Amino acid sequence: MKLLIIIALALIIGAGMIWVAEFEPGFVLLKYGSWSLETSLIVFTVAFLLLLVAGYLLLRTLVLAKRTPQKIANWQNSRRYKRAGQALTRGLITLEEGRWAEAERLLARHAGNSETPLLHYLAAARAAQKQNASERRDDYLRLAHETTKGADVAVGVVQAELQLAADQKEQALATLQHLREVAPKHPYVLQLLQKLYADLNQWESVQDVLPDLRKRHVLPSDEVKALSVDASTGQMQAALERGDWATMQSLWQQAPTKVKKSEEMLSVYILGLEQHNLSDQAQMLIEEFLHKNWSDQLIYHYGKIVQGDSLPQLAKAEKWLNDRQDNPWLLLTLGRLAVANKLWAKAEEYLLTSIEYGERGETYQVLAKVLTENGKEEQVIEAYQKGLELALLNDDATI
Repeated sequence: MKLLIIIALALIIGAGMIWVAEFEPGFVLLKYGSWSLETSLIVFTVAFLLLLVAGYLLLRTLVLAKRTPQKIANWQNSRRYKRAGQALTRGLITLEEGRWAEAERLLARHAGNSETPLLHYLAAARAAQKQNASERRDDYLRLAHETTKGADVAVGVVQAELQLAADQKEQALATLQHLREVAPKHPYVLQLLQKLYADLNQWESVQDVLPDLRKRHVLPSDEVKALSVDASTGQMQAALERGDWATMQSLWQQAPTKVKKSEEMLSVYILGLEQHNLSDQAQMLIEEFLHKNWSDQLIYHYGKIVQGDSLPQLAKAEKWLNDRQDNPWLLLTLGRLAVANKLWAKAEEYLLTSIEYGERGETYQVLAKVLTENGKEEQVIEAYQKGLELALLNDDATI
């Protein structure tokens, strides 16, 4: 359409010039030294215009010739980028289909021609990981880092995930600690670091990460609270296993009240109190907890803390039986407390009822002692045999 308009305008201008020439053709004389050119105004004008058009076309030709190599290069690059993009799509599809080797080949082959080599190398690293090729995986991650500026955190996160998937926990820990230095506020880095610390039982480090998890809202508040309990309990458990009573006391004193009231934390602390013959304190803490909550684990320990006059303990435990008549742990504790007070008939009744709701080798052992006191020798042998069978079969429920 544009070309037609130009041709129409040219015809109109030409016709106008011819019409003007009929009235006044004009006269033009060009002279340079001994050289001269004489012509009409119309001819000169047409020649001048043709010269301008020829000059314009020549200039355009020169510019086009100069730009042609770059345009060819751009076209070739565009084709390479397109092929690389297609290869990325096929590679990701192949990766999801589980054809790891083919996916790795497609992704790595076209990474150098892609506008997004980072995506190629990260996906290729995952494909290599699936083939247990850790060295190739690390090579792809290095290339991803080198080819894309500003992708340190992204590459590091993928590297840590792959190391964790390969059970390379020490390497993953080093990677995540470095990432935390680079991006201390990154939520996902904090989350991965917290999980790894927990897996490695590095509970002090978990405590160190908790404030950031809470501040950055990385986890829901209830999960952060549960994690706080786990961290405190883990530290307490580690101190218990080392026999470090001073550290256990320090941790208990420093722990928030809500943590102290948790079943997990209290159970470990009770074990420490038992080991150091602080039964009165253990008994008081268990009673305070069971006054508002219930715990099979704590009622089990309550039956093993017998010191001095235990009739008040027995009376209190019997009140708990009103709401939990089928609880084997409570019945076992009642049997032990009855034994401590030499109430053999009552002890036998509680222990037999406990066995009715859940057989355990430990319960049979206590029952055998009671039956001995009651002079039931034949039943004693049977109780010991059943207790031994359960112990050998490892069928005892654990608390």
